[in-house]
Amino acid sequence: MKSRCARALGSLGNRTAAAGALLVAVSALGLGNQANSEPAAAGPQAERSLADARQTFENRCAVCHGIDGRGGERAPDIATSPKVQRQTDAAVTQVINNGIPSAGMPAFGYLDAPTIRALVGYLRFLQGQTGSAALPGNPQNGKALFFGRARCSECHLAAGEGGFLAPDLSSYGRQRPPEEIRDAIVKPSEQSNAARGTVRIETHTGQTLAGVLRNEDNFSLQLQSLDGTFHLIMKSDVATMTRDSKSLMPADYGSTLSAGELNDLTSFLMSVSARDKSGSDRKKNSPPSDEEE
Repeated sequence: MKSRCARALGSLGNRTAAAGALLVAVSALGLGNQANSEPAAAGPQAERSLADARQTFENRCAVCHGIDGRGGERAPDIATSPKVQRQTDAAVTQVINNGIPSAGMPAFGYLDAPTIRALVGYLRFLQGQTGSAALPGNPQNGKALFFGRARCSECHLAAGEGGFLAPDLSSYGRQRPPEEIRDAIVKPSEQSNAARGTVRIETHTGQTLAGVLRNEDNFSLQLQSLDGTFHLIMKSDVATMTRDSKSLMPADYGSTLSAGELNDLTSFLMSVSARDKSGSDRKKNSPPSDEEE
Protein backbone atom coordinates (compact mmCIF):
# COMPACT_ATOMS: atom_id res chain seq x y z
CA MET A 1 0.00 0.00 0.00
CA LYS A 2 2.74 2.42 0.98
CA SER A 3 4.64 1.50 -2.17
CA ARG A 4 1.64 2.26 -4.42
CA CYS A 5 1.07 5.63 -2.66
CA ALA A 6 4.70 6.55 -3.03
CA ARG A 7 4.63 5.72 -6.75
CA ALA A 8 1.42 7.78 -7.19
CA LEU A 9 2.82 10.76 -5.35
CA GLY A 10 6.03 10.57 -7.37
CA SER A 11 4.08 10.52 -10.62
CA LEU A 12 1.97 13.47 -9.47
CA GLY A 13 5.13 15.38 -8.54
CA ASN A 14 6.63 14.77 -11.97
CA ARG A 15 3.44 15.94 -13.70
CA THR A 16 3.31 19.05 -11.49
CA ALA A 17 6.94 19.90 -12.23
CA ALA A 18 6.37 19.44 -15.94
CA ALA A 19 3.27 21.63 -15.84
CA GLY A 20 5.20 24.27 -13.89
CA ALA A 21 8.01 24.24 -16.44
CA LEU A 22 5.51 24.55 -19.26
CA LEU A 23 3.81 27.48 -17.51
CA VAL A 24 7.14 29.26 -17.06
CA ALA A 25 7.99 28.69 -20.74
CA VAL A 26 4.60 29.99 -21.88
CA SER A 27 4.88 33.00 -19.60
CA ALA A 28 8.35 33.79 -20.88
CA LEU A 29 7.12 33.50 -24.45
CA GLY A 30 4.22 35.82 -23.69
CA LEU A 31 6.51 38.39 -22.13
CA GLY A 32 8.80 38.18 -25.12
CA ASN A 33 5.92 38.81 -27.52
CA GLN A 34 4.71 41.69 -25.38
CA ALA A 35 8.16 43.29 -25.37
CA ASN A 36 8.45 42.86 -29.12
CA SER A 37 5.06 44.47 -29.60
CA GLU A 38 6.15 47.73 -27.94
CA PRO A 39 6.42 50.63 -30.45
CA ALA A 40 9.95 51.54 -31.44
CA ALA A 41 9.40 55.16 -30.38
CA ALA A 42 9.13 54.10 -26.73
CA GLY A 43 12.74 52.93 -26.51
CA PRO A 44 16.10 54.70 -26.65
CA GLN A 45 16.22 54.24 -30.43
CA ALA A 46 13.25 56.57 -31.05
CA GLU A 47 13.69 58.80 -34.08
CA ARG A 48 14.83 62.37 -33.37
CA SER A 49 13.04 65.46 -34.65
CA LEU A 50 14.68 68.09 -36.81
CA ALA A 51 14.56 70.47 -33.84
CA ASP A 52 16.48 67.93 -31.73
CA ALA A 53 19.01 67.54 -34.54
CA ARG A 54 19.50 71.30 -34.71
CA GLN A 55 20.24 71.36 -30.99
CA THR A 56 22.77 68.55 -31.40
CA PHE A 57 24.38 70.33 -34.35
CA GLU A 58 24.70 73.59 -32.44
CA ASN A 59 26.14 71.82 -29.38
CA ARG A 60 28.65 69.59 -31.18
CA CYS A 61 29.25 70.82 -34.73
CA ALA A 62 28.65 74.57 -34.88
CA VAL A 63 31.72 75.46 -32.83
CA CYS A 64 33.84 74.42 -35.84
CA HIS A 65 31.50 74.44 -38.86
CA GLY A 66 29.52 77.54 -37.91
CA ILE A 67 25.94 77.89 -36.77
CA ASP A 68 24.74 77.74 -40.39
CA GLY A 69 27.23 75.08 -41.48
CA ARG A 70 29.12 77.51 -43.69
CA GLY A 71 32.45 77.00 -42.03
CA GLY A 72 34.66 78.84 -39.62
CA GLU A 73 38.27 79.14 -38.57
CA ARG A 74 38.45 75.48 -37.54
CA ALA A 75 36.44 73.61 -40.18
CA PRO A 76 35.20 73.98 -43.76
CA ASP A 77 31.83 74.88 -45.23
CA ILE A 78 29.54 71.82 -45.24
CA ALA A 79 26.33 73.62 -46.22
CA THR A 80 27.06 75.17 -49.62
CA SER A 81 30.11 73.12 -50.63
CA PRO A 82 29.20 71.15 -53.80
CA LYS A 83 31.62 68.40 -52.76
CA VAL A 84 29.79 67.83 -49.47
CA GLN A 85 26.36 68.20 -51.08
CA ARG A 86 27.21 65.39 -53.54
CA GLN A 87 28.11 62.95 -50.77
CA THR A 88 25.55 60.25 -50.06
CA ASP A 89 23.84 59.99 -46.69
CA ALA A 90 25.84 56.82 -46.05
CA ALA A 91 29.11 58.65 -46.70
CA VAL A 92 28.15 61.52 -44.41
CA THR A 93 27.11 59.04 -41.73
CA GLN A 94 30.50 57.32 -41.98
CA VAL A 95 32.28 60.66 -41.55
CA ILE A 96 30.21 61.45 -38.45
CA ASN A 97 30.82 57.99 -37.02
CA ASN A 98 34.55 57.74 -37.71
CA GLY A 99 35.61 61.39 -37.97
CA ILE A 100 38.51 62.57 -40.12
CA PRO A 101 41.58 62.39 -37.86
CA SER A 102 43.92 63.89 -40.47
CA ALA A 103 41.68 66.97 -40.69
CA GLY A 104 41.17 67.27 -36.95
CA MET A 105 37.53 66.17 -36.99
CA PRO A 106 36.65 63.94 -34.03
CA ALA A 107 34.57 60.77 -34.28
CA PHE A 108 31.01 60.87 -33.00
CA GLY A 109 30.38 57.13 -33.12
CA TYR A 110 29.17 57.23 -29.52
CA LEU A 111 25.96 58.94 -30.71
CA ASP A 112 23.07 56.55 -31.29
CA ALA A 113 21.82 55.77 -34.79
CA PRO A 114 18.65 57.95 -34.66
CA THR A 115 20.70 60.97 -33.55
CA ILE A 116 23.18 60.51 -36.40
CA ARG A 117 20.37 60.04 -38.93
CA ALA A 118 18.76 63.22 -37.65
CA LEU A 119 22.10 65.07 -37.93
CA VAL A 120 22.40 64.00 -41.57
CA GLY A 121 18.83 65.19 -42.14
CA TYR A 122 19.59 68.55 -40.54
CA LEU A 123 22.68 68.93 -42.71
CA ARG A 124 20.46 68.36 -45.76
CA PHE A 125 18.12 70.98 -44.33
CA LEU A 126 21.00 73.48 -44.15
CA GLN A 127 21.90 72.54 -47.71
CA GLY A 128 18.32 73.14 -48.85
CA GLN A 129 17.97 69.54 -50.03
CA THR A 130 15.19 68.35 -47.74
CA GLY A 131 11.44 68.61 -47.88
CA SER A 132 11.45 69.47 -44.18
CA ALA A 133 11.91 73.09 -45.19
CA ALA A 134 8.59 73.14 -47.08
CA LEU A 135 6.33 76.00 -46.10
CA PRO A 136 3.49 74.76 -43.89
CA GLY A 137 1.12 77.60 -44.80
CA ASN A 138 0.55 80.71 -46.89
CA PRO A 139 3.32 83.33 -46.47
CA GLN A 140 1.17 86.14 -47.89
CA ASN A 141 -1.48 85.54 -45.24
CA GLY A 142 1.32 85.34 -42.69
CA LYS A 143 2.66 88.72 -43.81
CA ALA A 144 -0.79 90.25 -43.34
CA LEU A 145 -0.86 88.82 -39.80
CA PHE A 146 2.70 89.97 -39.02
CA PHE A 147 1.96 93.57 -40.00
CA GLY A 148 -1.69 93.45 -38.99
CA ARG A 149 -3.74 91.66 -36.36
CA ALA A 150 -0.85 89.76 -34.71
CA ARG A 151 0.99 93.12 -34.30
CA CYS A 152 4.43 91.49 -34.57
CA SER A 153 5.80 94.43 -36.55
CA GLU A 154 5.22 96.80 -33.63
CA CYS A 155 8.34 95.30 -32.02
CA HIS A 156 10.04 93.09 -34.64
CA LEU A 157 11.74 93.96 -37.91
CA ALA A 158 11.32 91.69 -40.94
CA ALA A 159 12.81 92.39 -44.38
CA GLY A 160 13.54 95.99 -43.45
CA GLU A 161 10.08 96.82 -42.11
CA GLY A 162 8.74 96.95 -38.58
CA GLY A 163 9.83 97.98 -35.12
CA PHE A 164 13.15 97.97 -33.31
CA LEU A 165 12.30 96.95 -29.75
CA ALA A 166 12.65 93.20 -30.29
CA PRO A 167 15.14 91.12 -32.36
CA ASP A 168 15.23 91.41 -36.14
CA LEU A 169 13.48 88.33 -37.58
CA SER A 170 14.73 88.72 -41.16
CA SER A 171 16.94 85.63 -40.86
CA TYR A 172 15.26 83.92 -37.91
CA GLY A 173 13.67 81.11 -39.94
CA ARG A 174 16.80 80.25 -41.92
CA GLN A 175 18.04 77.28 -39.88
CA ARG A 176 14.92 76.49 -37.90
CA PRO A 177 12.35 73.84 -38.74
CA PRO A 178 8.69 74.94 -38.83
CA GLU A 179 7.76 73.28 -35.54
CA GLU A 180 10.46 75.21 -33.68
CA ILE A 181 9.31 78.53 -35.14
CA ARG A 182 5.73 77.79 -34.09
CA ASP A 183 6.91 76.93 -30.57
CA ALA A 184 8.75 80.25 -30.36
CA ILE A 185 5.53 82.06 -31.28
CA VAL A 186 3.22 80.28 -28.84
CA LYS A 187 5.74 79.75 -25.99
CA PRO A 188 7.86 82.92 -25.90
CA SER A 189 8.79 82.50 -22.24
CA GLU A 190 10.65 79.27 -23.06
CA GLN A 191 12.87 80.94 -25.65
CA SER A 192 16.35 82.00 -24.53
CA ASN A 193 16.25 84.94 -26.95
CA ALA A 194 12.80 86.16 -25.93
CA ALA A 195 12.39 89.92 -26.01
CA ARG A 196 13.49 91.53 -22.78
CA GLY A 197 10.98 93.08 -20.42
CA THR A 198 10.39 96.76 -19.85
CA VAL A 199 11.84 99.29 -17.45
CA ARG A 200 9.82 102.14 -16.00
CA ILE A 201 11.74 105.22 -14.86
CA GLU A 202 10.51 108.28 -12.98
CA THR A 203 12.84 111.24 -12.72
CA HIS A 204 13.13 113.78 -9.92
CA THR A 205 11.34 116.30 -12.14
CA GLY A 206 8.31 114.01 -12.46
CA GLN A 207 9.00 112.73 -15.99
CA THR A 208 8.01 109.09 -16.57
CA LEU A 209 9.57 106.90 -19.27
CA ALA A 210 8.97 103.25 -20.10
CA GLY A 211 10.80 101.04 -22.55
CA VAL A 212 13.67 98.62 -23.04
CA LEU A 213 16.97 99.22 -21.29
CA ARG A 214 19.65 99.08 -23.97
CA ASN A 215 22.78 100.16 -22.09
CA GLU A 216 23.72 100.92 -18.51
CA ASP A 217 26.91 102.00 -16.75
CA ASN A 218 27.71 103.48 -13.34
CA PHE A 219 26.49 106.93 -14.29
CA SER A 220 23.86 106.68 -17.03
CA LEU A 221 21.10 104.66 -18.66
CA GLN A 222 20.12 104.35 -22.30
CA LEU A 223 16.43 103.61 -22.65
CA GLN A 224 14.52 102.91 -25.85
CA SER A 225 10.89 103.90 -25.35
CA LEU A 226 8.06 101.95 -26.96
CA ASP A 227 7.88 104.42 -29.87
CA GLY A 228 11.50 103.59 -30.76
CA THR A 229 13.06 106.79 -29.41
CA PHE A 230 16.34 106.54 -27.49
CA HIS A 231 16.75 108.46 -24.22
CA LEU A 232 20.02 109.03 -22.36
CA ILE A 233 19.29 109.48 -18.66
CA MET A 234 21.77 110.27 -15.92
CA LYS A 235 21.33 108.05 -12.89
CA SER A 236 21.53 111.07 -10.62
CA ASP A 237 18.26 112.26 -12.21
CA VAL A 238 16.43 108.97 -11.55
CA ALA A 239 14.01 108.95 -8.61
CA THR A 240 12.67 105.40 -9.09
CA MET A 241 13.27 102.59 -11.55
CA THR A 242 11.05 99.52 -11.81
CA ARG A 243 12.06 96.48 -13.84
CA ASP A 244 9.54 94.05 -15.32
CA SER A 245 11.26 90.83 -16.41
CA LYS A 246 8.16 89.56 -18.23
CA SER A 247 8.69 89.20 -21.98
CA LEU A 248 7.21 91.92 -24.16
CA MET A 249 5.97 89.26 -26.55
CA PRO A 250 2.32 88.22 -25.98
CA ALA A 251 1.94 84.72 -24.54
CA ASP A 252 -1.56 84.05 -25.90
CA TYR A 253 -0.89 83.49 -29.61
CA GLY A 254 -1.70 79.82 -29.10
CA SER A 255 -5.30 80.76 -28.33
CA THR A 256 -5.80 83.96 -30.34
CA LEU A 257 -4.40 82.51 -33.58
CA SER A 258 -5.72 79.37 -35.24
CA ALA A 259 -3.45 76.48 -36.25
CA GLY A 260 -3.71 77.63 -39.87
CA GLU A 261 -2.77 81.20 -38.96
CA LEU A 262 0.24 79.99 -36.98
CA ASN A 263 1.34 78.02 -40.04
CA ASP A 264 0.88 81.12 -42.21
CA LEU A 265 2.95 83.24 -39.81
CA THR A 266 5.63 80.55 -39.70
CA SER A 267 5.69 80.42 -43.51
CA PHE A 268 6.13 84.18 -43.72
CA LEU A 269 9.17 84.08 -41.42
CA MET A 270 10.65 81.19 -43.41
CA SER A 271 10.07 82.93 -46.75
CA VAL A 272 11.57 86.19 -45.47
CA SER A 273 14.66 84.30 -44.30
CA ALA A 274 14.97 82.57 -47.68
CA ARG A 275 14.91 85.94 -49.48
CA ASP A 276 17.38 87.39 -47.00
CA LYS A 277 19.73 84.43 -47.57
CA SER A 278 19.48 84.74 -51.36
CA GLY A 279 20.24 88.45 -51.19
CA SER A 280 23.25 87.87 -48.95
CA ASP A 281 24.57 85.17 -51.29
CA ARG A 282 24.20 87.41 -54.33
CA LYS A 283 25.99 90.24 -52.58
CA LYS A 284 28.78 87.92 -51.43
CA ASN A 285 29.28 86.39 -54.87
CA SER A 286 28.92 89.57 -56.92
CA PRO A 287 32.06 91.36 -58.18
CA PRO A 288 33.03 94.48 -56.21
CA SER A 289 31.73 97.80 -57.52
CA ASP A 290 33.96 100.74 -58.36
CA GLU A 291 33.09 102.33 -55.02
CA GLU A 292 34.12 99.18 -53.12
CA GLU A 293 37.49 98.78 -54.84
